[in-house]
Amino acid sequence: MANTNRAWNLESFLDSLIVELDKAEETLSVKAINKPLTYAVKDVNLEMQLFPSFDGTNVKFVTAEPGQQGASKIAIQLGSITDQQIRKTSKEPTKSNDISIDLIEEIDDETKSTLRKIGVTSVNDLDQIQKSNVDLEQISNKKTNYGKLANLLQKAGRNNLPPTVKNVNFNISKSGSFVVVEGDNLVVDKRYTPVAVFNGKLAELENADQGLLNIKVQKEHINEAENELVIVSDPFTIYKMKLNTKNNSHA
Repeated sequence: MANTNRAWNLESFLDSLIVELDKAEETLSVKAINKPLTYAVKDVNLEMQLFPSFDGTNVKFVTAEPGQQGASKIAIQLGSITDQQIRKTSKEPTKSNDISIDLIEEIDDETKSTLRKIGVTSVNDLDQIQKSNVDLEQISNKKTNYGKLANLLQKAGRNNLPPTVKNVNFNISKSGSFVVVEGDNLVVDKRYTPVAVFNGKLAELENADQGLLNIKVQKEHINEAENELVIVSDPFTIYKMKLNTKNNSHA
Protein backbone atom coordinates (compact mmCIF):
# COMPACT_ATOMS: atom_id res chain seq x y z
CA MET A 1 0.00 0.00 0.00
CA ALA A 2 1.36 3.42 -0.95
CA ASN A 3 2.37 5.74 1.86
CA THR A 4 -0.11 8.63 1.93
CA ASN A 5 1.70 10.61 4.64
CA ARG A 6 3.00 14.02 3.64
CA ALA A 7 6.70 14.77 3.85
CA TRP A 8 7.78 17.40 6.36
CA ASN A 9 11.04 18.96 7.50
CA LEU A 10 12.47 19.04 10.99
CA GLU A 11 12.53 22.85 11.17
CA SER A 12 8.80 23.10 10.48
CA PHE A 13 8.08 20.41 13.05
CA LEU A 14 10.22 22.05 15.73
CA ASP A 15 8.76 25.49 14.91
CA SER A 16 5.25 24.12 15.34
CA LEU A 17 6.20 22.32 18.55
CA ILE A 18 7.85 25.43 19.99
CA VAL A 19 4.83 27.55 19.09
CA GLU A 20 2.55 25.12 20.93
CA LEU A 21 4.86 25.12 23.96
CA ASP A 22 4.95 28.94 23.91
CA LYS A 23 1.15 29.01 23.88
CA ALA A 24 1.06 26.64 26.85
CA GLU A 25 3.51 28.82 28.79
CA GLU A 26 1.51 31.96 28.03
CA THR A 27 -1.68 30.26 29.23
CA LEU A 28 -0.02 29.23 32.49
CA SER A 29 1.40 32.73 32.88
CA VAL A 30 -2.11 34.23 32.67
CA LYS A 31 -3.48 31.68 35.17
CA ALA A 32 -0.65 32.53 37.58
CA ILE A 33 -1.92 36.12 37.85
CA ASN A 34 -5.03 35.05 39.77
CA LYS A 35 -4.07 31.68 41.23
CA PRO A 36 -0.66 30.34 42.30
CA LEU A 37 0.41 27.35 40.25
CA THR A 38 0.92 24.24 42.38
CA TYR A 39 2.11 21.85 39.70
CA ALA A 40 4.74 21.42 37.01
CA VAL A 41 4.69 19.97 33.53
CA LYS A 42 6.33 16.54 33.82
CA ASP A 43 9.01 15.16 31.53
CA VAL A 44 7.70 14.05 28.15
CA ASN A 45 9.52 11.71 25.78
CA LEU A 46 8.42 11.78 22.17
CA GLU A 47 9.62 9.03 19.86
CA MET A 48 8.79 8.88 16.17
CA GLN A 49 9.48 6.34 13.44
CA LEU A 50 10.48 8.22 10.31
CA PHE A 51 11.79 7.78 6.78
CA PRO A 52 14.27 10.59 6.04
CA SER A 53 15.13 11.83 2.57
CA PHE A 54 17.74 14.35 1.42
CA ASP A 55 17.69 16.16 -1.90
CA GLY A 56 21.09 17.80 -1.53
CA THR A 57 19.65 20.88 0.14
CA ASN A 58 16.77 19.90 2.36
CA VAL A 59 16.13 17.00 4.70
CA LYS A 60 12.52 15.84 4.82
CA PHE A 61 10.75 13.16 6.82
CA VAL A 62 7.75 10.92 6.26
CA THR A 63 6.13 9.38 9.33
CA ALA A 64 6.15 5.58 9.19
CA GLU A 65 2.79 3.86 9.09
CA PRO A 66 1.97 0.93 11.42
CA GLY A 67 3.89 -2.19 10.41
CA GLN A 68 6.32 -0.46 8.04
CA GLN A 69 9.89 -1.68 8.36
CA GLY A 70 13.23 0.12 8.01
CA ALA A 71 12.21 3.43 9.56
CA SER A 72 14.65 5.53 11.56
CA LYS A 73 13.84 6.58 15.11
CA ILE A 74 13.99 10.16 16.38
CA ALA A 75 13.47 10.95 20.07
CA ILE A 76 12.69 14.34 21.61
CA GLN A 77 12.62 14.89 25.35
CA LEU A 78 10.78 17.76 26.97
CA GLY A 79 12.15 18.66 30.39
CA SER A 80 10.12 19.62 33.43
CA ILE A 81 8.79 23.17 33.62
CA THR A 82 7.95 24.71 37.00
CA ASP A 83 5.79 27.74 37.65
CA GLN A 84 8.90 29.72 38.64
CA GLN A 85 10.53 28.89 35.31
CA ILE A 86 7.37 29.89 33.49
CA ARG A 87 7.34 33.30 35.16
CA LYS A 88 11.02 33.84 34.35
CA THR A 89 10.96 32.66 30.75
CA SER A 90 7.48 33.42 29.40
CA LYS A 91 6.39 36.76 28.04
CA GLU A 92 3.95 38.94 29.91
CA PRO A 93 0.37 38.84 28.57
CA THR A 94 -0.45 41.44 25.93
CA LYS A 95 -1.27 44.75 27.61
CA SER A 96 -4.49 46.67 27.01
CA ASN A 97 -2.57 49.39 25.15
CA ASP A 98 -0.91 46.82 22.87
CA ILE A 99 -2.39 44.93 19.93
CA SER A 100 -2.06 41.19 19.39
CA ILE A 101 -0.80 40.27 15.93
CA ASP A 102 -3.37 37.45 15.80
CA LEU A 103 -6.22 40.00 16.02
CA ILE A 104 -5.08 42.06 13.02
CA GLU A 105 -7.26 40.84 10.17
CA GLU A 106 -5.21 42.67 7.55
CA ILE A 107 -2.16 40.47 8.23
CA ASP A 108 -2.38 37.11 6.44
CA ASP A 109 -2.00 33.81 8.31
CA GLU A 110 1.38 33.01 6.76
CA THR A 111 2.85 36.31 7.98
CA LYS A 112 1.34 35.81 11.44
CA SER A 113 2.89 32.34 11.60
CA THR A 114 6.26 33.71 10.48
CA LEU A 115 6.19 36.43 13.13
CA ARG A 116 5.19 34.02 15.90
CA LYS A 117 8.09 31.72 15.02
CA ILE A 118 10.53 34.54 15.75
CA GLY A 119 8.74 35.49 18.97
CA VAL A 120 6.66 38.42 17.68
CA THR A 121 3.09 38.18 18.96
CA SER A 122 2.16 41.87 19.38
CA VAL A 123 2.81 45.31 17.92
CA ASN A 124 5.10 46.15 20.86
CA ASP A 125 7.19 43.06 20.11
CA LEU A 126 7.67 44.28 16.56
CA ASP A 127 8.63 47.75 17.78
CA GLN A 128 11.24 46.23 20.10
CA ILE A 129 13.00 44.21 17.41
CA GLN A 130 12.90 47.18 15.04
CA LYS A 131 14.55 49.38 17.67
CA SER A 132 17.22 46.68 18.04
CA ASN A 133 17.95 46.96 14.29
CA VAL A 134 16.97 43.35 13.66
CA ASP A 135 16.75 42.53 9.94
CA LEU A 136 13.19 41.22 9.84
CA GLU A 137 13.33 40.35 6.16
CA GLN A 138 16.43 38.18 6.67
CA ILE A 139 15.24 36.28 9.75
CA SER A 140 11.84 35.65 8.14
CA ASN A 141 13.43 34.28 4.94
CA LYS A 142 12.15 37.30 2.98
CA LYS A 143 8.53 36.51 3.87
CA THR A 144 7.91 39.91 5.42
CA ASN A 145 9.58 43.22 6.30
CA TYR A 146 8.90 46.38 8.29
CA GLY A 147 7.70 48.29 5.23
CA LYS A 148 5.10 45.63 4.44
CA LEU A 149 3.78 45.65 7.99
CA ALA A 150 3.95 49.40 8.72
CA ASN A 151 0.68 50.44 7.06
CA LEU A 152 -1.15 47.34 8.32
CA LEU A 153 -0.10 48.04 11.89
CA GLN A 154 -0.97 51.73 11.64
CA LYS A 155 -4.40 50.85 10.28
CA ALA A 156 -4.92 48.27 13.02
CA GLY A 157 -3.86 50.77 15.65
CA ARG A 158 -6.35 53.30 14.32
CA ASN A 159 -9.12 50.71 14.25
CA ASN A 160 -8.39 50.12 17.92
CA LEU A 161 -8.94 53.84 18.60
CA PRO A 162 -11.96 54.87 16.50
CA PRO A 163 -13.03 58.53 16.58
CA THR A 164 -16.05 59.35 18.74
CA VAL A 165 -17.92 62.65 18.28
CA LYS A 166 -19.68 63.82 21.42
CA ASN A 167 -20.74 67.36 20.56
CA VAL A 168 -20.74 69.75 17.58
CA ASN A 169 -21.50 73.46 17.74
CA PHE A 170 -21.50 76.39 15.35
CA ASN A 171 -19.85 79.54 16.68
CA ILE A 172 -20.80 82.40 14.41
CA SER A 173 -19.52 85.92 15.07
CA LYS A 174 -18.36 89.03 13.24
CA SER A 175 -14.75 88.03 13.75
CA GLY A 176 -15.24 84.62 12.16
CA SER A 177 -17.38 81.50 11.93
CA PHE A 178 -16.28 78.18 13.41
CA VAL A 179 -17.49 74.62 13.73
CA VAL A 180 -16.32 73.18 17.06
CA VAL A 181 -16.19 69.40 17.31
CA GLU A 182 -15.65 67.71 20.69
CA GLY A 183 -14.99 64.01 21.21
CA ASP A 184 -12.38 61.30 21.66
CA ASN A 185 -9.62 60.06 19.34
CA LEU A 186 -10.47 62.71 16.77
CA VAL A 187 -6.77 63.01 15.87
CA VAL A 188 -4.31 60.41 17.15
CA ASP A 189 -1.33 60.48 14.77
CA LYS A 190 0.62 63.73 14.81
CA ARG A 191 2.55 62.69 11.69
CA TYR A 192 -0.46 63.58 9.56
CA THR A 193 -2.15 66.97 9.16
CA PRO A 194 -5.94 66.56 9.32
CA VAL A 195 -8.10 67.92 6.51
CA ALA A 196 -11.63 69.35 6.91
CA VAL A 197 -14.17 69.80 4.11
CA PHE A 198 -17.32 71.80 4.89
CA ASN A 199 -20.17 71.64 2.37
CA GLY A 200 -17.72 70.63 -0.33
CA LYS A 201 -15.28 73.47 0.43
CA LEU A 202 -11.86 73.06 2.02
CA ALA A 203 -11.95 74.54 5.53
CA GLU A 204 -9.18 75.77 7.80
CA LEU A 205 -8.36 73.76 10.91
CA GLU A 206 -7.18 76.29 13.49
CA ASN A 207 -6.83 73.67 16.21
CA ALA A 208 -6.83 69.87 16.05
CA ASP A 209 -6.07 67.42 18.81
CA GLN A 210 -7.41 64.22 20.28
CA GLY A 211 -10.44 65.81 21.91
CA LEU A 212 -11.16 69.01 19.96
CA LEU A 213 -11.39 70.28 16.39
CA ASN A 214 -11.78 74.02 15.81
CA ILE A 215 -12.68 74.52 12.15
CA LYS A 216 -12.93 77.96 10.55
CA VAL A 217 -15.57 78.19 7.82
CA GLN A 218 -16.85 80.94 5.57
CA LYS A 219 -20.20 82.32 6.73
CA GLU A 220 -21.60 82.25 3.21
CA HIS A 221 -20.92 78.51 3.02
CA ILE A 222 -23.21 77.77 5.97
CA ASN A 223 -26.65 76.49 5.00
CA GLU A 224 -29.70 77.30 7.09
CA ALA A 225 -30.82 73.70 7.02
CA GLU A 226 -28.41 70.79 6.64
CA ASN A 227 -24.64 71.04 6.43
CA GLU A 228 -22.01 68.37 5.81
CA LEU A 229 -18.63 68.17 7.50
CA VAL A 230 -16.00 65.63 6.42
CA ILE A 231 -12.83 65.07 8.45
CA VAL A 232 -9.80 63.16 7.16
CA SER A 233 -7.62 62.79 10.25
CA ASP A 234 -5.10 60.32 8.79
CA PRO A 235 -4.79 57.97 5.78
CA PHE A 236 -6.96 55.37 7.52
CA THR A 237 -9.69 57.51 9.10
CA ILE A 238 -12.46 59.51 7.41
CA TYR A 239 -15.63 60.49 9.21
CA LYS A 240 -18.64 62.45 7.97
CA MET A 241 -21.22 64.45 9.91
CA LYS A 242 -24.58 65.94 8.97
CA LEU A 243 -25.10 69.19 10.88
CA ASN A 244 -27.77 71.81 11.33
CA THR A 245 -27.51 75.33 12.72
CA LYS A 246 -30.12 75.02 15.48
CA ASN A 247 -27.48 74.99 18.21
CA ASN A 248 -25.57 77.98 16.85
CA SER A 249 -23.71 80.33 19.14
CA HIS A 250 -23.98 83.92 17.85
CA ALA A 251 -21.89 86.87 18.99
